[in-house]
Amino acid sequence: MENDINESNLGSKIPTVFECTHKGELNLGGKTVSCAVLSNGDRVITQTALFDVFDRPRKGEKRNESLPSIIGAKNLLPYVDDELKKLAEPIHYYSDSGALKAGYSALLIPAVCDVYLRASDDPNVIVESQKKTVVQANIIIRALAKVGITALVDEATGYQLDREANELQTLLSKYISEEFLKWQARFPRKYYEEIYRLYGWEYDALSFKHPKYLGKFTNEYVYGHLPEGVLEEMRRKNPKNENGNRSKRHHQLLSGDIGLPHLEKHITKLITVMELSDDIDGFRNNFGRIFGKSIKTKPNSNQIEMPLNPDEEK
Repeated sequence: MENDINESNLGSKIPTVFECTHKGELNLGGKTVSCAVLSNGDRVITQTALFDVFDRPRKGEKRNESLPSIIGAKNLLPYVDDELKKLAEPIHYYSDSGALKAGYSALLIPAVCDVYLRASDDPNVIVESQKKTVVQANIIIRALAKVGITALVDEATGYQLDREANELQTLLSKYISEEFLKWQARFPRKYYEEIYRLYGWEYDALSFKHPKYLGKFTNEYVYGHLPEGVLEEMRRKNPKNENGNRSKRHHQLLSGDIGLPHLEKHITKLITVMELSDDIDGFRNNFGRIFGKSIKTKPNSNQIEMPLNPDEEK
């Protein structure tokens, strides 16, 4: 365990300090989290573990001093209630070696997830630097929910006494992997870099926002080149809502054994064609030559028809 402290750091009012009765390590979101159970039944994680789980540094811009920095940003404070503030209070305890430790309630992890997910439901709250944490929160909370219902059924049936010691953690790792695949970017950054270069657009590697026209480009040069009928079936199963958005990304509908490998192979080949092209006209010509697909052009012109405004969606 981590975070050794001196008793003098606890201040004049020394809280009740319980002893660690059990300790271990939990694999959560690809991170190894040190955890313990105290003599009063509290489940705790180390202070460092909280930030490791969300792949966040402990220090950053100025935050609310009474809260961990991961939930202390001004835009998140409206989503932090009194219950969460209590969970965010450090817990001091003695390790099995007698050292004084500091940590947080393990319940703080799903509580932090809830903050980011509720904030992301409201428009224009989450800033660019927090979007990765929103993705991680989605992955963790869904995986924990699956393990939670499994544990409840096991307890109700008595199966918890018969299952292997690490079975729940094995399930958690499996669920984390499944959820991660749903969020995993199937289009590498190089794909977007090359499109921006070909069109002469300015590329910002730190931004998740792309012109709407990229959707048309991807449909035409990626999904449209999958076996005949695949794109139409994706559109049928993943229709646009009243706001013109789809509930999933098309690649999430592809099978893991055939569809995704085919997609990844095509994207790799496509990026190579992009790299060999000087501009968008050269790319279209090279694409037609390599993939054997004719490209429509404006009448009496070699120029490809595309919106003057890249945000225009056709």
